[in-house]
Amino acid sequence: MPEPAEDLIVRNLIEALERIREDLDRMELWTAALDCFHHPVPDYRPGDEHLLKPPTKSPQPPSVLTGWPFGRRVTNH
Repeated sequence: MPEPAEDLIVRNLIEALERIREDLDRMELWTAALDCFHHPVPDYRPGDEHLLKPPTKSPQPPSVLTGWPFGRRVTNH
């Protein structure tokens, strides 16, 4: 049995309002994202608080890399 015209109109209006609400959500998201590009990039001011501290003791080279090609060539003569 076909849907009455009044119910069809109400259903179409509800679906249209849901699509408008989704579009407004997307517009709000893009507006917030594009707002970041509206302001200039702040000046770069390096500070000491983010620098890595020097190591307290010098690291030892790995002893595994002593054979050829890393060190001297070993021959069986």
